[in-house]
Amino acid sequence: MIIASDVRVNNVIHMEGKACKVLTQEIRGTGKFGKMVHVKLKSLEDGHILEKSFRADDKVEDVSVHFVKMQYLYRESDQFVFMNMESYEQFSISAKAVGRHEVFLKENDVIEVLFGEGKVLSIVFPKIVELKVASAPPGTKGQSDSTYKEAELENGLKILVPQFVNEGEKIRVNTEDLSYLERVPLKSLS
Repeated sequence: MIIASDVRVNNVIHMEGKACKVLTQEIRGTGKFGKMVHVKLKSLEDGHILEKSFRADDKVEDVSVHFVKMQYLYRESDQFVFMNMESYEQFSISAKAVGRHEVFLKENDVIEVLFGEGKVLSIVFPKIVELKVASAPPGTKGQSDSTYKEAELENGLKILVPQFVNEGEKIRVNTEDLSYLERVPLKSLS
């Protein structure tokens, strides 16, 4: 148990019987009325967002977590199956908990997984990934580079990219908001 004023962003706490990750935390109030801690939480089981307020001295149940490198094996209906690289144990995580980031999972990829209470809580995706553009219409003549077109990436994700991005090129994508960041430069042979 920790006091509410000690809760920080990225902590994992129990709320309504579920493990929840703290997305934002703000302390408001002063003297006479006391301080209040306002938090925005994401349930690691189903992905729902919760907002809660506590008095600064309220007790909150924290969850002891650690990171484990695991290999993504396969998807079975609404579950993703991972294997611990050291013990070869297999664990499942629900598709709801993975959410829209499932497009970044490739079979046999090794990825960091947040583990707690003897089970997988969530997957820690890299902030930036490099993907190949599978299909993109040619750039429109007369359009500036600040206008965007839709492109489909190798994993099936469709995002908006600048006019100069062509099919077959690699680009960097922000996994948090699924947005285009930049084109990956070609490495010279010399």
